[in-house]
Amino acid sequence: MRRLILALCAALTVVPASATEFNAQIDGMIAGYIRPATAGFAKTAARLPGAVEAVCAQSGQASQERFTRAFSQTVEAFSKIHFLRFGPLVDNDRLSRLAFLPDPRGIAQRQLRKIRAAQDDDVLSVETLAQKSVAVQGLTALELIAFDKNAGVILGKEDADKAFACGYALAIAANVAAIAESLAADWATAEGYSAVLTSAGPDNERFRTSKEALESVFNSLVTGLIIARDQDLLPALGSSREKARPRRFPFSRSANSVVFLSGELKGIEEALGSLGLKALTPTDFVWIFDTLAFEFGNARSLLDTLRPPLRQTFNEDDYDRVNVLAITVKSIRDTVALELAGALDLAGGFNALDGD
Repeated sequence: MRRLILALCAALTVVPASATEFNAQIDGMIAGYIRPATAGFAKTAARLPGAVEAVCAQSGQASQERFTRAFSQTVEAFSKIHFLRFGPLVDNDRLSRLAFLPDPRGIAQRQLRKIRAAQDDDVLSVETLAQKSVAVQGLTALELIAFDKNAGVILGKEDADKAFACGYALAIAANVAAIAESLAADWATAEGYSAVLTSAGPDNERFRTSKEALESVFNSLVTGLIIARDQDLLPALGSSREKARPRRFPFSRSANSVVFLSGELKGIEEALGSLGLKALTPTDFVWIFDTLAFEFGNARSLLDTLRPPLRQTFNEDDYDRVNVLAITVKSIRDTVALELAGALDLAGGFNALDGD
């Protein structure tokens, strides 16, 4: 009888993950990370059109520095939300319209050349620009217009193309600001996709259980780590030191690669923390969070050693550091996707983006 009572007590104290409600964790990420991050992106992007206007009105050192700062801050704010690849960010192709990444074949560059050769007026207003290819609408397109290969600001400089380039750049900046504002607005309300995530059930066409909703959010972090390694780091490393291609780092033309890489990892770390998963993790697996903190710290330290613009400064020592960084990001990904997902009984730690 005593053994039966002990067995019943043990069974009652172990709650299957499938029976657990995860709305508190999802709410924690929405309120604690997604809303402030998207609102911060919108606030930062709103300063970009004014910076374009200033550098186009008078291309002096002060206006160039203002534009460079505004562009860099917008890239950083974008990097902190671009892994949120569900709901509002993927609606209406917002993600690709904000930045066309990756672009290994130089599609944006080719399309921009045609636009500038034709002096296509459709890119001079937000309304008509929004109907063009996603490759020519966002921050990656603005980078090509505004910076030379050495990260120098060329936007606003006197030449025959100045008026068209400035009009196009202003339309892009306004387009980015408008998308950022609508993205923040969609997340700010308790309705919309926030409600989709937190109202799982038989009447919810997307999520039948809160566990499914949590898995969707959780897997966006795993996907973000896959992208950070496979799309943002490995192409720049190439197959060897001799074949390294630092221009393949995201936003390398404007010397914002380190800004972007640091922001995306910081965003993923903070978003993961906002879920509050430690409280749900069995005691035997709580070590995972100390390991993640250590690994994210290693990644930050490695990034802090890199000095932009990487297109010009990247050397053998940097190659070794970035190689270690890629290994570190993979270790973080494996810890999240395998160890933490396993400890919490969450499905789908890997997805189609992962080549392993």
